Amino acid sequence: MALLAIAVAMGDRTARPNLAAAMLALDFPAEAGRVLAGASDDDPWTRWWSVLAVGQTEGAEGLDSALAAARAVRADGPDGREVARRLDDLADEIAALRGSSAPDAHFALLGHRADPERRVMLAGRSSAAFLADPSWESLALVRLAPSDGPSMANSAHHRLDEVIALVRQGQSGQGRTVPDDAPATADPEAMLEALREDVGGRDLRLASLAEEVREERVHLAHEQARLDDEWGDVQAEKARLRKLAQGLIDVKQGSSVTAPTSPAEAADLLGLGPRPSPQEVDRAFRQQVVRCHPDRVADLHPDLQARAKDMTVALTTAKDILLGKASPARR
Repeated sequence: MALLAIAVAMGDRTARPNLAAAMLALDFPAEAGRVLAGASDDDPWTRWWSVLAVGQTEGAEGLDSALAAARAVRADGPDGREVARRLDDLADEIAALRGSSAPDAHFALLGHRADPERRVMLAGRSSAAFLADPSWESLALVRLAPSDGPSMANSAHHRLDEVIALVRQGQSGQGRTVPDDAPATADPEAMLEALREDVGGRDLRLASLAEEVREERVHLAHEQARLDDEWGDVQAEKARLRKLAQGLIDVKQGSSVTAPTSPAEAADLLGLGPRPSPQEVDRAFRQQVVRCHPDRVADLHPDLQARAKDMTVALTTAKDILLGKASPARR
């Protein structure tokens, strides 16, 4: 930020939006507003950061006017269209926080603070961040919060009612630090001290930071591999459940059992050869009926109970045919 400030001081107007973005990320909206006052009006990003600078001030006074003025400017070029999209999303997000219907507004829960005043921090699809006062059924906008830029929008997938439910449960989302109601004030001395820092010490600190980033990337790669394995397990389980469901459908479709109509069919159903003796018929009948009697499946699925009942009737019919107690049915 100190280097950007030097560029601005030397007359580089194109550095002003970047300096303002850095200041807003550090929650210095007043300083960012002064920087943007001298930025080019033709730069669409000047409009975007100007709206955020107004919204990040205490109470967000003038946010509606700043947003309306920025949206009134015609969007030209890729940057202009991107800023116009963000402004539209921001308008929907603010409307949702104020209780209006905004079905396209989606958020991510960034942080939840209980003391000294209960507050939550959200991110919207616009990539803006919001400091809100939570109640049981709503989240009241306090002011805009420091934003990390476009990356904040990547996790904004929840409707506002879903975020409110998470807050009710006491969840803190990403666990980010929730800012105060009043924004911070820039300390020029701290920026100057950063410029006076020994080059070797700064390089050592940057090298340490680079190592942390490398380790984090390795960790993320391992985590991604673990998630891929879990996803494979989920897909395998889904395939198993589909197969099981198909099996239940097949059981249901084939739950009726046709009773035999001839001695040959009766003997085949009982697992007997041709011309079995009465003793063989009785023994085969008892062995099979005990396994499918309706009383044994009383606690199972109704389709299985129906199939057991049909099988018992079929076995009884087969026994009666072979023992001469019933006449084979004519086809």
